[in-house]
Amino acid sequence: MTNPQFDTLCADFEDLISSDLFDKVSELLHAAYLQESAVSHQNQIRGAVWSASMRPIISLPVQLSGAITTLSTRKPLNVHFLYLEASPQTYLSEEAMRALRLDDMVVVGEPVSTEGRGSSIRLPLLLNGYLVMVVQSPAESHFAHLNILGNDFTRAAGAHVRFDGDDKTVHFEISFP
Repeated sequence: MTNPQFDTLCADFEDLISSDLFDKVSELLHAAYLQESAVSHQNQIRGAVWSASMRPIISLPVQLSGAITTLSTRKPLNVHFLYLEASPQTYLSEEAMRALRLDDMVVVGEPVSTEGRGSSIRLPLLLNGYLVMVVQSPAESHFAHLNILGNDFTRAAGAHVRFDGDDKTVHFEISFP
């Protein structure tokens, strides 16, 4: 479900690398990346704005939905997402997919074409308790190492995204009905 225009939009993510998610971003969000989450749903989640490029990042509990059968646990994990309103689709990195143990799964999902780049499957996952059809970040894309929170999630959850702050600090949060 990726397209070349969206991949081009995501071409400048070199300031956010995978190791940042495990240390600096986890510290900023007060949530250990890809570790078990104490909750599966929150009514309001405060994110952070990362780097000079002011990237909105948020940690959401992610877990398997009932449509996925696996030998592993169904407990939610903290997954850090880069929020991109321009993205029509939510993506999970291969690293996050492995942490959720989606490598030993039987799934009922939707196959999707990735416009000449092979095929992928949309996986039904629970993000903060809301069912969202998620695709793995394409390996050849500029954002392969990132989890992208797209507007499909905000629509499915009826979520409200808010940015505010002053000249020194920008706040980012998502609230849910």
